[in-house]
Amino acid sequence: MAIYFGSHTDSGDRLDDYEEGTWSPSWHSVGGGSVNYNHNDGQYIKVGDQVTLTMYAHQSHSGSNGAWRSTVPFAAPGGSLGHRSAGTCLTDSMNSGSNANFWGLYKDYNNTNLWLFYITAGGGWSHQETGHDNNFTMIASITYQAT
Repeated sequence: MAIYFGSHTDSGDRLDDYEEGTWSPSWHSVGGGSVNYNHNDGQYIKVGDQVTLTMYAHQSHSGSNGAWRSTVPFAAPGGSLGHRSAGTCLTDSMNSGSNANFWGLYKDYNNTNLWLFYITAGGGWSHQETGHDNNFTMIASITYQAT
């Protein structure tokens, strides 16, 4: 099935790539350890090369410290400039250990990595480390370009 815009004769007027689905955010520490999920739900909508992800996770972590990372269902294109995205998240019981004001998502380029970052009152940002937030809830969304 396709949606047409304009004259219906030019293939550039056709949208034939629409997909909805679910995915399981796989948040884990890059330093190791184990994660237990009470809830771990994600949905996506892909229209052309644009993907919007939403997620809800309640989890606990034990083990080594390291940055929180998940994977996403579609890779972003390569190239160090331009193909990066940021998203928002609402957290409960999250502690950065660095006086963070809020948290955000960062989608890197040329891979399926999704990172959790914290932002400080002074404007700095860094990877959220698992050692500070052993049990938390997160509701988040991000839109990014996919390959």
